[in-house]
This record gives sequence, structure tokens and C-alpha cells, in this order.
Amino acid sequence: MRSQSEQAMPRRPPGILTVLPETLTYYPYRDDVGGRQYLHKWRGRKRQNNGNEQIITIEEFGCQTELIPDKPLGLISADKAINNKNGFTLFFFCDSNNRQSLSSIPIISKWCYYALNCGGSDIENDGDELPSSDSRVICIPNQLSPHEIHVHNSTTDSMSQTSINATATTGSATKGHVLSILKGTGFYHLPFLHKSRLPLLHLLGVTRVPSVIVVSNATGRIVTRYGWEAIEREGGPGGLLERWIDSSFVASKKGDGNDNSACFESNIVNEWKLDRSGLPLWWHIFSFIL
Repeated sequence: MRSQSEQAMPRRPPGILTVLPETLTYYPYRDDVGGRQYLHKWRGRKRQNNGNEQIITIEEFGCQTELIPDKPLGLISADKAINNKNGFTLFFFCDSNNRQSLSSIPIISKWCYYALNCGGSDIENDGDELPSSDSRVICIPNQLSPHEIHVHNSTTDSMSQTSINATATTGSATKGHVLSILKGTGFYHLPFLHKSRLPLLHLLGVTRVPSVIVVSNATGRIVTRYGWEAIEREGGPGGLLERWIDSSFVASKKGDGNDNSACFESNIVNEWKLDRSGLPLWWHIFSFIL
């Protein structure tokens, strides 16, 4: 039994995750993110919001996107009584001026859609909504996003006043570019001028873009700094995910219905659960040599 003082004290996520705010802006997946996703279990069904979440649409410089301004990260239960210890938090660092960063975004978004929302877990869902996941991706771009001053207006997701002046001086081409890379990804967004960005950069030891650093929700410790490399191997062209989608497509054409009952089971997620990088030993050897 917990004492009254323990019950009154709000829970906080462990380790590195303590630095995160309770809410961030979230960009819902677009309808075509999975490519052939409509051949699978959720064909033709709409994703719905839970609670009081409100999707708003922002349009600037010819780019239109939908977002949820203050979506809870879900690291703490709704009543703030317990920590949600399942799954992982993926910190995705990118740069809109870096070609490899831009090419990595659709791969990570698509892989996370299948692997984190369904793969690697036993989920039964007969309703109209996509299954929820205790894992999440937090995108931390290396540039300002033009709409930060419009949607970040809460005590949990604080922005410095300088963001208004800095955003106003950012070139329109860059502003539209940053906005376009976030839309429809299923990512949370930690703003460039958020007070937690620099502490996270130091704690996670970020040295390159693109990079995905995987942190365990249970311990708040880093599982691997090579999340992007593992995701690229499994979710990139010719990877396991693409072959699974193609096989499901063939199964659907045959009309046997098997594609509706199976979720993609990610080998990487299973490796991460064992505190492994998800990459083969030879990859680490060559990486060390080169």
C-alpha cells in the first residue's frame, strides 16, 4: 500500500524521459501512409480521436497539414497514478536541408505505422479504430517550424518568446519545407526552441542526422543509438516490411482473407525488448572499422 504522500505526488517518467513535457503537437497519419494498408485489417475505416483531442488544419506557404496541438505523450496514465512501462520512445533527429534526412522520413513513418502500432504485440481490435500503442516517435527537426507560435500555448509545452521573432525572420521556402516534412507522419514534434531540446541533445549525445535514438519506457535508458540504421534495414526498399506487405497483397488478391488477421511482427522491436540494437554483429564490426 502506498502512503498518502506517495499517492498525492504525481508520477514522472523514468530516466531521460523525465525531461519531456506531458504534451506535444502530434501529426496524425495520412490515409495513404501504409501504401497498400487498405488491403489489411482497417480497410476503409477512419482513425478517430480519443477524449478531447481536436484536429486542426494549418495552411502556410501553400502547405496544408492536420495536427493535434497538445496531445498527451502517454508516458503517464490518465490519472497520473502509474508509469506506462510498455514500449519505447523514439527520438528522431533530422534536418530539412539534409537529403538523407528527407528520404528517411517516409521510411520511418511507414515502419512505425506497422511495427509500433501493431507488430510485435498481441492486439485484438474489432472496432473501427487503429490499435493504440505505448510506443511513440518524437521528431526533433534542426529548424524552426512556422506554426510553432500558433499551436504551442500551454504550460506543459512551453516556448520561449524569441520563437516569434526567430520564426518571422525565417525564409518562406524553409518554413514551408519544415512544415511539409512533418505532415501525415504520425510523429510528435518537439519544437526547435522548446526548453527541453538542448537538454535532450546533451543527454542523448546526438552527433548526426538522421538518427533515431531508442529509449525504453520502463527504464528511461537508451536501448540503441542506431535506431535509424535498424529501421532502414527492415523497413527500407527490399526489407522485411516491404516483403510482408507484398505477400499480404498477393494473399488479398487470392481472396483467402489471411491478410486481415495478421499484424506485422517486427524483428527489431523484439530485439529492442531484449536491450539489443536490432542490427547484426557484422554491422557493428564494420561500423567500428570504418
